[in-house]
Amino acid sequence: MMKNEAYLDTPAFNLLRRLAVFTLLFSLCVVILGASTRLKDAGLGCPDWPGCYGQLLVPHHEEAVNQANELYPHRPVEKVKAWYEMVHRYLASTLGLLIFALAAVTLKQHREQRSLVLLTLSLVAVVIFQGMLGMWTVTMKLFPTVVMGHLMGGFLT
Repeated sequence: MMKNEAYLDTPAFNLLRRLAVFTLLFSLCVVILGASTRLKDAGLGCPDWPGCYGQLLVPHHEEAVNQANELYPHRPVEKVKAWYEMVHRYLASTLGLLIFALAAVTLKQHREQRSLVLLTLSLVAVVIFQGMLGMWTVTMKLFPTVVMGHLMGGFLT
Protein backbone atom coordinates (compact mmCIF):
# COMPACT_ATOMS: atom_id res chain seq x y z
CA MET A 1 0.00 0.00 0.00
CA MET A 2 1.10 3.52 -0.71
CA LYS A 3 1.42 5.99 2.16
CA ASN A 4 -1.83 7.82 1.25
CA GLU A 5 -3.81 4.56 0.95
CA ALA A 6 -2.65 3.48 4.41
CA TYR A 7 -3.80 6.83 5.79
CA LEU A 8 -7.31 6.23 4.40
CA ASP A 9 -7.60 3.03 6.46
CA THR A 10 -6.77 4.57 9.84
CA PRO A 11 -9.39 4.73 12.61
CA ALA A 12 -8.98 8.51 12.77
CA PHE A 13 -9.81 8.87 9.08
CA ASN A 14 -12.74 6.46 9.41
CA LEU A 15 -14.16 8.64 12.22
CA LEU A 16 -13.78 11.72 10.02
CA ARG A 17 -15.42 9.92 7.10
CA ARG A 18 -18.42 8.82 9.20
CA LEU A 19 -18.83 12.29 10.67
CA ALA A 20 -18.59 13.85 7.19
CA VAL A 21 -21.19 11.49 5.72
CA PHE A 22 -23.57 12.09 8.64
CA THR A 23 -23.05 15.87 8.30
CA LEU A 24 -23.70 15.68 4.55
CA LEU A 25 -26.97 13.80 5.04
CA PHE A 26 -27.97 16.18 7.83
CA SER A 27 -27.21 19.18 5.59
CA LEU A 28 -29.49 17.76 2.90
CA CYS A 29 -32.28 17.59 5.47
CA VAL A 30 -31.64 21.20 6.51
CA VAL A 31 -31.70 22.37 2.87
CA ILE A 32 -34.95 20.50 2.21
CA LEU A 33 -36.49 21.92 5.39
CA GLY A 34 -35.28 25.40 4.42
CA ALA A 35 -36.90 25.07 1.00
CA SER A 36 -40.08 23.80 2.63
CA THR A 37 -40.05 26.76 5.02
CA ARG A 38 -39.78 29.10 2.05
CA LEU A 39 -42.49 27.30 0.05
CA LYS A 40 -44.87 27.42 3.05
CA ASP A 41 -44.24 31.19 3.23
CA ALA A 42 -42.93 30.69 6.76
CA GLY A 43 -39.67 32.59 6.29
CA LEU A 44 -40.93 35.23 8.69
CA GLY A 45 -42.86 32.78 10.86
CA CYS A 46 -40.89 34.36 13.70
CA PRO A 47 -40.42 38.10 13.25
CA ASP A 48 -37.28 38.34 15.39
CA TRP A 49 -33.98 36.52 15.51
CA PRO A 50 -32.64 34.29 17.01
CA GLY A 51 -35.73 33.66 19.10
CA CYS A 52 -39.37 33.59 18.21
CA TYR A 53 -41.46 36.48 19.48
CA GLY A 54 -38.79 37.06 22.12
CA GLN A 55 -38.79 33.43 23.31
CA LEU A 56 -36.73 30.31 22.67
CA LEU A 57 -39.76 28.43 21.37
CA VAL A 58 -42.95 29.38 19.59
CA PRO A 59 -45.47 30.85 22.07
CA HIS A 60 -48.27 28.35 22.60
CA HIS A 61 -50.15 29.35 25.77
CA GLU A 62 -52.88 31.91 25.18
CA GLU A 63 -51.21 34.44 27.48
CA ALA A 64 -47.86 34.09 25.68
CA VAL A 65 -49.55 34.37 22.27
CA ASN A 66 -51.37 37.54 23.36
CA GLN A 67 -48.14 39.01 24.69
CA ALA A 68 -46.34 38.15 21.43
CA ASN A 69 -49.13 39.72 19.39
CA GLU A 70 -48.81 42.89 21.46
CA LEU A 71 -45.03 42.99 20.91
CA TYR A 72 -45.35 42.34 17.17
CA PRO A 73 -48.77 43.64 16.07
CA HIS A 74 -47.66 43.65 12.41
CA ARG A 75 -46.81 39.90 12.60
CA PRO A 76 -49.43 38.05 14.66
CA VAL A 77 -48.50 34.55 15.80
CA GLU A 78 -49.13 31.85 13.21
CA LYS A 79 -48.05 28.75 15.09
CA VAL A 80 -47.54 26.41 12.12
CA LYS A 81 -45.38 28.91 10.23
CA ALA A 82 -43.48 29.80 13.36
CA TRP A 83 -42.72 26.13 14.08
CA TYR A 84 -41.43 25.58 10.53
CA GLU A 85 -39.12 28.54 10.99
CA MET A 86 -37.89 27.56 14.45
CA VAL A 87 -37.28 23.91 13.55
CA HIS A 88 -35.29 25.08 10.54
CA ARG A 89 -33.25 27.47 12.70
CA TYR A 90 -32.48 24.86 15.33
CA LEU A 91 -31.57 22.17 12.80
CA ALA A 92 -29.40 24.67 10.90
CA SER A 93 -27.67 25.55 14.18
CA THR A 94 -27.11 21.85 14.83
CA LEU A 95 -25.61 21.55 11.35
CA GLY A 96 -23.26 24.40 12.24
CA LEU A 97 -22.16 22.51 15.35
CA LEU A 98 -21.56 19.37 13.26
CA ILE A 99 -19.43 21.37 10.83
CA PHE A 100 -17.45 22.85 13.74
CA ALA A 101 -16.95 19.28 15.02
CA LEU A 102 -15.69 18.27 11.57
CA ALA A 103 -13.24 21.16 11.67
CA ALA A 104 -12.09 20.26 15.18
CA VAL A 105 -11.47 16.62 14.24
CA THR A 106 -9.69 17.68 11.07
CA LEU A 107 -7.44 20.16 12.86
CA LYS A 108 -6.67 17.77 15.70
CA GLN A 109 -6.11 14.53 13.81
CA HIS A 110 -5.47 15.46 10.18
CA ARG A 111 -3.48 18.70 10.33
CA GLU A 112 -0.89 17.33 7.87
CA GLN A 113 -3.57 16.97 5.17
CA ARG A 114 -3.53 20.62 4.07
CA SER A 115 -6.22 20.32 1.40
CA LEU A 116 -8.55 18.63 3.89
CA VAL A 117 -7.93 21.35 6.47
CA LEU A 118 -8.50 24.09 3.87
CA LEU A 119 -11.73 22.46 2.68
CA THR A 120 -13.06 22.06 6.21
CA LEU A 121 -12.17 25.61 7.25
CA SER A 122 -13.81 26.91 4.08
CA LEU A 123 -16.96 25.04 5.06
CA VAL A 124 -16.81 26.66 8.51
CA ALA A 125 -16.61 30.10 6.84
CA VAL A 126 -19.57 29.25 4.59
CA VAL A 127 -21.73 28.09 7.50
CA ILE A 128 -20.92 31.19 9.56
CA PHE A 129 -21.88 33.38 6.60
CA GLN A 130 -25.02 31.26 6.16
CA GLY A 131 -25.99 31.99 9.76
CA MET A 132 -25.53 35.69 9.12
CA LEU A 133 -27.64 35.48 5.96
CA GLY A 134 -30.33 33.62 7.91
CA MET A 135 -30.36 36.41 10.47
CA TRP A 136 -30.48 39.09 7.76
CA THR A 137 -33.30 37.24 6.01
CA VAL A 138 -35.42 37.87 9.10
CA THR A 139 -34.10 41.26 10.19
CA MET A 140 -34.24 42.68 6.65
CA LYS A 141 -37.77 41.30 6.14
CA LEU A 142 -37.03 38.88 3.27
CA PHE A 143 -34.90 41.29 1.24
CA PRO A 144 -34.70 39.40 -2.10
CA THR A 145 -30.90 39.54 -2.53
CA VAL A 146 -30.35 38.24 1.00
CA VAL A 147 -32.92 35.47 0.52
CA MET A 148 -31.29 34.45 -2.76
CA GLY A 149 -27.85 34.45 -1.13
CA HIS A 150 -29.15 32.35 1.75
CA LEU A 151 -30.66 29.79 -0.63
CA MET A 152 -27.49 29.64 -2.74
CA GLY A 153 -25.38 29.29 0.40
CA GLY A 154 -27.51 26.34 1.48
CA PHE A 155 -26.81 24.60 -1.80
CA LEU A 156 -23.11 25.44 -1.52
CA THR A 157 -23.01 23.93 1.94
